[in-house]
Amino acid sequence: MATRTREDRRLRLLSAVCLSLPEAERTDCGAHADFRVRGKVFAYFLENHGGDGIIAACFKSRLGEHVELVKRAPDRFYLPRYIGRRGWCGLRLDQGDVDWDEVKALATVSYNLAAPRDLRAAPAPLENALTIRSLVRGSPPPGVNIMMRDAEDRRDPDQPMRPPAVPGTATASQTGALRSRR
Repeated sequence: MATRTREDRRLRLLSAVCLSLPEAERTDCGAHADFRVRGKVFAYFLENHGGDGIIAACFKSRLGEHVELVKRAPDRFYLPRYIGRRGWCGLRLDQGDVDWDEVKALATVSYNLAAPRDLRAAPAPLENALTIRSLVRGSPPPGVNIMMRDAEDRRDPDQPMRPPAVPGTATASQTGALRSRR
C-alpha cells in the first residue's frame, strides 16, 4: 500500500494563485517548489531554505522594491538567502493570517517581470481624481478637447511655448549665462 504525503495547504493556495497566470508551470524539488513562465522562474515556495526555519513565498520585485517591503513590514517580509540580493523578496507564510490578494498582486508583478511581452498582463489603470471626475466645476470631463483661447490662437505656431516669467527668478540667456530679472 502506497503512502500518500499530504501537501502543505499554503503551497496549494500559492499554486492556485500562480497557476492562474497564463502558461505558468510548477516544478517541485523536495520541500520547495518553483513557478515558471516559459522557463523563467517568477515565484518560489520555500520551506526551511538554507536552514532558516521559514516557510515563505518568494517573488521578483521591481528595482529597490524588495528592500522597501522589508523596511515597511519586517515581521512579514524578508530577503531570502542567496536570491534576496538579486531583487527577490520573501513573504512569510508562517506568521499568522496571509492576505492572498496581496500574494496575487506580488505574483502578478513578478510574473510580468519574468514573462515575455506577449504574455504580460495589462497594468491596472491608475485611478485618480481626474480620471473619476473633473476637479473644476463646469469643466468638461477628461478626454474632451478644449478649444484654444484667443491669446493662444494669436501666438506664432512656429515659436516654442514658454512659461511666463516669474518676477525675481533667474533666466538663461542665449549664451547660457544666468542673469537676474530684477
